[in-house]
Amino acid sequence: MRPNVTVRQLEYLVAIAETGGMTAAAKLCHVSQSAVSLAMAELERALDVRLFIRGSRRGAVLTDAGRQVTADARKVITAMSELGASARSLGQDLSGRLDIGCYAPIAPFHVPAAIATFGTVRPEVDVQFVEGTLPEIQNYLLDGRCELAFLYQQDLVADIDTVVLHDRQPSVLLPGHHRLARRRSVALAELNDEPFVLLDVPPSEHYFQTVFDAAGLEMRPAYRASSFELARALVARGLGYSMAVQQPAVDQSLEGLEVVTRPLSGTVPTTPVVMGWAAGGRLTRRAEAFLAHCRTTFAMTEQSQPTARATSVAPGGRAARGTRSRILGR
Repeated sequence: MRPNVTVRQLEYLVAIAETGGMTAAAKLCHVSQSAVSLAMAELERALDVRLFIRGSRRGAVLTDAGRQVTADARKVITAMSELGASARSLGQDLSGRLDIGCYAPIAPFHVPAAIATFGTVRPEVDVQFVEGTLPEIQNYLLDGRCELAFLYQQDLVADIDTVVLHDRQPSVLLPGHHRLARRRSVALAELNDEPFVLLDVPPSEHYFQTVFDAAGLEMRPAYRASSFELARALVARGLGYSMAVQQPAVDQSLEGLEVVTRPLSGTVPTTPVVMGWAAGGRLTRRAEAFLAHCRTTFAMTEQSQPTARATSVAPGGRAARGTRSRILGR
Protein backbone atom coordinates (compact mmCIF):
# COMPACT_ATOMS: atom_id res chain seq x y z
CA MET A 1 0.00 0.00 0.00
CA ARG A 2 1.37 3.37 -1.00
CA PRO A 3 1.74 6.05 1.70
CA ASN A 4 -0.71 8.96 1.80
CA VAL A 5 0.19 12.39 0.45
CA THR A 6 0.37 15.06 3.16
CA VAL A 7 -0.12 18.80 2.97
CA ARG A 8 3.34 19.26 4.48
CA GLN A 9 4.89 17.36 1.56
CA LEU A 10 3.05 19.58 -0.90
CA GLU A 11 4.26 22.69 0.94
CA TYR A 12 7.86 21.47 0.64
CA LEU A 13 7.32 20.77 -3.07
CA VAL A 14 6.07 24.30 -3.71
CA ALA A 15 8.96 25.72 -1.68
CA ILE A 16 11.45 23.80 -3.84
CA ALA A 17 9.78 25.09 -7.00
CA GLU A 18 10.00 28.67 -5.70
CA THR A 19 13.59 28.51 -4.41
CA GLY A 20 15.14 26.11 -6.91
CA GLY A 21 16.66 23.71 -4.39
CA MET A 22 16.03 21.59 -1.32
CA THR A 23 18.50 23.45 0.88
CA ALA A 24 16.86 26.81 0.17
CA ALA A 25 13.42 25.25 0.55
CA ALA A 26 14.42 23.85 3.93
CA LYS A 27 15.48 27.32 5.11
CA LEU A 28 12.21 28.80 3.85
CA CYS A 29 10.19 26.16 5.71
CA HIS A 30 12.41 26.28 8.84
CA VAL A 31 13.24 22.57 8.74
CA SER A 32 16.35 20.54 7.98
CA GLN A 33 17.41 19.72 4.43
CA SER A 34 17.18 16.02 5.25
CA ALA A 35 13.54 16.45 6.29
CA VAL A 36 12.72 18.01 2.92
CA SER A 37 14.66 15.35 1.03
CA LEU A 38 12.90 12.54 2.90
CA ALA A 39 9.48 14.13 2.37
CA MET A 40 10.10 14.43 -1.40
CA ALA A 41 11.22 10.82 -1.63
CA GLU A 42 8.02 9.75 0.13
CA LEU A 43 5.94 11.99 -2.12
CA GLU A 44 7.47 10.50 -5.28
CA ARG A 45 6.85 7.01 -3.91
CA ALA A 46 3.25 7.88 -3.03
CA LEU A 47 2.55 9.34 -6.49
CA ASP A 48 4.73 6.78 -8.32
CA VAL A 49 6.26 9.54 -10.43
CA ARG A 50 9.62 11.33 -10.66
CA LEU A 51 9.25 14.98 -9.62
CA PHE A 52 12.86 16.22 -9.76
CA ILE A 53 16.09 15.89 -11.66
CA ARG A 54 18.66 16.16 -8.92
CA GLY A 55 22.12 17.59 -9.67
CA SER A 56 24.85 19.28 -7.66
CA ARG A 57 25.03 22.30 -9.96
CA ARG A 58 21.43 22.69 -10.98
CA GLY A 59 19.90 21.92 -7.58
CA ALA A 60 16.51 20.26 -7.94
CA VAL A 61 14.93 20.79 -11.35
CA LEU A 62 11.26 19.96 -11.74
CA THR A 63 10.29 17.40 -14.35
CA ASP A 64 7.20 17.96 -16.50
CA ALA A 65 5.27 15.80 -14.05
CA GLY A 66 6.79 17.78 -11.18
CA ARG A 67 5.56 21.06 -12.64
CA GLN A 68 2.04 19.66 -13.00
CA VAL A 69 2.01 18.25 -9.50
CA THR A 70 3.33 21.58 -8.16
CA ALA A 71 0.47 23.43 -9.84
CA ASP A 72 -2.02 21.04 -8.28
CA ALA A 73 -0.23 21.32 -4.93
CA ARG A 74 -0.70 25.08 -4.92
CA LYS A 75 -4.44 24.57 -5.44
CA VAL A 76 -4.61 22.10 -2.56
CA ILE A 77 -2.69 24.40 -0.20
CA THR A 78 -4.91 27.35 -1.14
CA ALA A 79 -8.04 25.25 -0.59
CA MET A 80 -6.79 24.09 2.81
CA SER A 81 -6.07 27.68 3.81
CA GLU A 82 -9.53 28.77 2.72
CA LEU A 83 -11.07 25.85 4.61
CA GLY A 84 -9.35 26.91 7.81
CA ALA A 85 -10.42 30.53 7.36
CA SER A 86 -13.98 29.44 6.62
CA ALA A 87 -14.12 27.20 9.68
CA ARG A 88 -12.77 29.96 11.91
CA SER A 89 -15.32 32.42 10.57
CA LEU A 90 -18.11 29.92 11.20
CA GLY A 91 -17.06 29.66 14.82
CA GLN A 92 -16.84 33.43 15.21
CA ASP A 93 -20.07 34.25 13.39
CA LEU A 94 -23.08 34.69 15.66
CA SER A 95 -25.56 33.89 12.91
CA GLY A 96 -26.24 30.26 12.06
CA ARG A 97 -27.38 27.06 13.75
CA LEU A 98 -26.70 26.04 17.35
CA ASP A 99 -27.49 22.48 18.41
CA ILE A 100 -28.22 21.88 22.09
CA GLY A 101 -29.26 18.83 24.07
CA CYS A 102 -31.32 18.35 27.20
CA TYR A 103 -31.89 15.58 29.71
CA ALA A 104 -35.50 14.71 28.85
CA PRO A 105 -37.23 15.09 32.28
CA ILE A 106 -36.02 18.69 32.69
CA ALA A 107 -36.48 19.73 29.05
CA PRO A 108 -39.94 21.33 29.51
CA PHE A 109 -38.57 23.53 32.30
CA HIS A 110 -35.53 24.80 30.40
CA VAL A 111 -35.58 24.40 26.62
CA PRO A 112 -38.68 26.49 25.74
CA ALA A 113 -37.69 29.34 28.05
CA ALA A 114 -34.08 29.33 26.87
CA ILE A 115 -34.92 29.29 23.16
CA ALA A 116 -37.70 31.89 23.40
CA THR A 117 -35.79 34.42 25.50
CA PHE A 118 -32.53 33.92 23.60
CA GLY A 119 -34.42 34.44 20.35
CA THR A 120 -35.47 37.91 21.41
CA VAL A 121 -31.86 39.06 21.82
CA ARG A 122 -30.18 36.87 19.16
CA PRO A 123 -32.77 36.24 16.44
CA GLU A 124 -30.00 35.46 13.94
CA VAL A 125 -29.16 32.21 15.80
CA ASP A 126 -31.21 29.13 14.91
CA VAL A 127 -31.31 27.01 18.09
CA GLN A 128 -32.25 23.35 17.57
CA PHE A 129 -32.51 20.77 20.35
CA VAL A 130 -32.59 17.04 21.04
CA GLU A 131 -33.77 15.22 24.18
CA GLY A 132 -32.39 12.03 25.67
CA THR A 133 -31.20 10.20 28.74
CA LEU A 134 -28.23 11.52 30.68
CA PRO A 135 -25.78 9.07 29.03
CA GLU A 136 -27.24 9.79 25.57
CA ILE A 137 -26.92 13.55 25.89
CA GLN A 138 -23.34 13.26 27.12
CA ASN A 139 -22.52 11.10 24.10
CA TYR A 140 -24.10 13.72 21.83
CA LEU A 141 -21.79 16.32 23.33
CA LEU A 142 -18.71 14.16 22.89
CA ASP A 143 -19.46 13.16 19.29
CA GLY A 144 -20.31 16.72 18.25
CA ARG A 145 -24.04 16.28 17.68
CA CYS A 146 -24.66 18.95 20.34
CA GLU A 147 -22.44 21.81 21.42
CA LEU A 148 -24.20 22.54 24.73
CA ALA A 149 -26.65 20.61 26.90
CA PHE A 150 -28.82 20.99 30.00
CA LEU A 151 -27.88 18.24 32.47
CA TYR A 152 -28.01 17.33 36.12
CA GLN A 153 -24.65 17.49 37.89
CA GLN A 154 -24.73 13.79 38.58
CA ASP A 155 -23.10 10.75 36.98
CA LEU A 156 -21.21 12.94 34.50
CA VAL A 157 -18.19 11.59 32.62
CA ALA A 158 -14.79 13.23 33.03
CA ASP A 159 -14.78 14.67 29.48
CA ILE A 160 -17.71 17.00 30.14
CA ASP A 161 -17.13 20.54 31.44
CA THR A 162 -20.03 22.24 33.23
CA VAL A 163 -21.24 25.44 34.81
CA VAL A 164 -24.11 25.48 37.32
CA LEU A 165 -27.30 27.22 36.22
CA HIS A 166 -29.34 26.71 39.38
CA ASP A 167 -29.58 24.49 42.45
CA ARG A 168 -32.97 23.91 44.04
CA GLN A 169 -34.11 21.94 47.03
CA PRO A 170 -36.47 19.09 46.11
CA SER A 171 -40.15 19.31 47.00
CA VAL A 172 -42.70 16.71 47.95
CA LEU A 173 -45.81 16.24 45.78
CA LEU A 174 -49.07 15.51 47.57
CA PRO A 175 -52.71 15.10 46.51
CA GLY A 176 -54.85 18.12 47.32
CA HIS A 177 -56.79 16.27 50.03
CA HIS A 178 -53.67 14.99 51.82
CA ARG A 179 -53.46 15.53 55.59
CA LEU A 180 -50.20 17.52 55.15
CA ALA A 181 -51.27 19.52 52.10
CA ARG A 182 -51.76 22.75 54.04
CA ARG A 183 -48.39 22.62 55.79
CA ARG A 184 -45.68 25.14 54.79
CA SER A 185 -43.08 22.35 54.61
CA VAL A 186 -43.04 18.61 55.13
CA ALA A 187 -40.48 16.29 56.69
CA LEU A 188 -39.83 13.11 54.73
CA ALA A 189 -40.20 11.07 57.92
CA GLU A 190 -43.85 12.15 58.15
CA LEU A 191 -44.54 10.26 54.91
CA ASN A 192 -42.52 7.16 55.72
CA ASP A 193 -45.54 4.84 55.99
CA GLU A 194 -47.19 6.04 52.76
CA PRO A 195 -46.69 4.77 49.17
CA PHE A 196 -43.87 6.50 47.30
CA VAL A 197 -44.15 7.24 43.56
CA LEU A 198 -40.66 7.25 42.04
CA LEU A 199 -39.85 9.18 38.89
CA ASP A 200 -37.83 6.33 37.41
CA VAL A 201 -35.64 8.04 34.80
CA PRO A 202 -31.89 7.65 35.43
CA PRO A 203 -30.27 9.14 37.43
CA SER A 204 -33.41 10.10 39.37
CA GLU A 205 -33.50 6.92 41.46
CA HIS A 206 -29.85 7.43 42.43
CA TYR A 207 -30.53 11.02 43.50
CA PHE A 208 -33.74 10.34 45.44
CA GLN A 209 -31.97 7.51 47.22
CA THR A 210 -29.52 10.10 48.61
CA VAL A 211 -32.48 12.12 49.91
CA PHE A 212 -33.88 9.10 51.75
CA ASP A 213 -30.42 8.18 53.02
CA ALA A 214 -29.93 11.71 54.40
CA ALA A 215 -33.20 11.33 56.31
CA GLY A 216 -32.18 7.90 57.59
CA LEU A 217 -35.12 6.25 55.81
CA GLU A 218 -35.51 3.35 53.41
CA MET A 219 -36.80 4.15 49.91
CA ARG A 220 -39.56 1.68 49.00
CA PRO A 221 -41.23 2.72 45.71
CA ALA A 222 -44.83 1.57 45.38
CA TYR A 223 -44.98 2.80 41.77
CA ARG A 224 -42.38 3.71 39.18
CA ALA A 225 -43.29 6.37 36.63
CA SER A 226 -41.28 6.97 33.48
CA SER A 227 -42.50 10.57 33.09
CA PHE A 228 -42.96 13.56 35.35
CA GLU A 229 -46.62 13.99 34.39
CA LEU A 230 -47.44 10.35 35.11
CA ALA A 231 -45.90 10.67 38.57
CA ARG A 232 -48.01 13.79 39.22
CA ALA A 233 -51.14 12.05 37.93
CA LEU A 234 -50.64 9.11 40.28
CA VAL A 235 -50.19 11.51 43.18
CA ALA A 236 -53.28 13.50 42.21
CA ARG A 237 -55.32 10.30 42.33
CA GLY A 238 -54.19 9.68 45.90
CA LEU A 239 -52.04 6.66 45.04
CA GLY A 240 -49.02 8.00 46.91
CA TYR A 241 -46.65 10.92 47.26
CA SER A 242 -43.68 11.79 45.10
CA MET A 243 -40.68 14.13 45.00
CA ALA A 244 -39.44 16.50 42.32
CA VAL A 245 -36.67 19.02 41.81
CA GLN A 246 -38.42 20.98 39.06
CA GLN A 247 -41.62 22.78 40.04
CA PRO A 248 -44.34 23.47 37.45
CA ALA A 249 -46.38 26.65 37.79
CA VAL A 250 -49.67 24.71 37.59
CA ASP A 251 -51.05 22.81 40.56
CA GLN A 252 -53.14 20.29 38.63
CA SER A 253 -52.51 16.97 36.93
CA LEU A 254 -53.44 16.44 33.29
CA GLU A 255 -56.80 15.16 34.57
CA GLY A 256 -57.43 18.46 36.33
CA LEU A 257 -56.93 17.06 39.84
CA GLU A 258 -55.04 19.07 42.46
CA VAL A 259 -51.36 18.38 43.13
CA VAL A 260 -49.82 20.25 46.06
CA THR A 261 -46.09 21.04 46.09
CA ARG A 262 -44.42 21.58 49.45
CA PRO A 263 -40.71 22.06 50.32
CA LEU A 264 -38.99 19.30 52.23
CA SER A 265 -37.91 20.54 55.64
CA GLY A 266 -34.39 20.18 57.00
CA THR A 267 -31.08 19.90 55.15
CA VAL A 268 -31.72 17.99 51.95
CA PRO A 269 -29.24 16.86 49.24
CA THR A 270 -29.70 18.68 45.94
CA THR A 271 -28.64 17.96 42.36
CA PRO A 272 -27.79 21.17 40.47
CA VAL A 273 -28.87 21.76 36.89
CA VAL A 274 -25.80 22.54 34.78
CA MET A 275 -24.92 23.50 31.24
CA GLY A 276 -22.38 21.06 29.84
CA TRP A 277 -20.07 20.86 26.83
CA ALA A 278 -17.23 18.66 25.61
CA ALA A 279 -14.02 19.44 27.47
CA GLY A 280 -10.91 20.53 25.65
CA GLY A 281 -12.60 22.36 22.80
CA ARG A 282 -13.42 25.98 22.16
CA LEU A 283 -17.05 27.04 22.06
CA THR A 284 -18.36 28.96 19.08
CA ARG A 285 -19.52 32.52 19.66
CA ARG A 286 -23.11 31.31 19.29
CA ALA A 287 -22.58 28.78 22.09
CA GLU A 288 -20.80 31.33 24.29
CA ALA A 289 -23.68 33.79 23.84
CA PHE A 290 -26.29 31.11 24.60
CA LEU A 291 -24.40 29.95 27.69
CA ALA A 292 -24.10 33.50 29.04
CA HIS A 293 -27.79 34.11 28.38
CA CYS A 294 -28.85 30.93 30.20
CA ARG A 295 -26.64 31.70 33.20
CA THR A 296 -28.34 35.07 33.58
CA THR A 297 -31.85 33.82 32.85
CA PHE A 298 -31.84 30.86 35.22
CA ALA A 299 -29.95 32.72 37.94
CA MET A 300 -32.81 35.23 37.97
CA THR A 301 -35.29 32.36 38.17
CA GLU A 302 -33.30 30.88 41.04
CA GLN A 303 -33.47 34.15 42.98
CA SER A 304 -37.27 33.97 42.88
CA GLN A 305 -37.26 30.53 44.55
CA PRO A 306 -37.54 30.24 48.36
CA THR A 307 -34.19 29.88 50.13
CA ALA A 308 -33.60 26.47 51.67
CA ARG A 309 -30.81 24.63 53.40
CA ALA A 310 -29.30 22.13 51.02
CA THR A 311 -26.28 20.03 50.19
CA SER A 312 -25.45 19.54 46.53
CA VAL A 313 -24.85 16.01 45.29
CA ALA A 314 -21.47 15.85 43.56
CA PRO A 315 -21.00 14.00 40.23
CA GLY A 316 -19.78 10.92 42.06
CA GLY A 317 -22.93 10.83 44.19
CA ARG A 318 -21.45 12.28 47.41
CA ALA A 319 -23.05 15.30 49.00
CA ALA A 320 -21.01 18.49 49.17
CA ARG A 321 -22.15 21.36 51.33
CA GLY A 322 -22.27 24.77 49.70
CA THR A 323 -24.24 27.97 49.39
CA ARG A 324 -26.35 29.09 46.44
CA SER A 325 -24.28 32.22 45.88
CA ARG A 326 -21.08 30.19 45.55
CA ILE A 327 -22.72 27.58 43.32
CA LEU A 328 -23.99 30.26 40.94
CA GLY A 329 -20.63 32.05 40.94
CA ARG A 330 -22.03 35.25 42.36
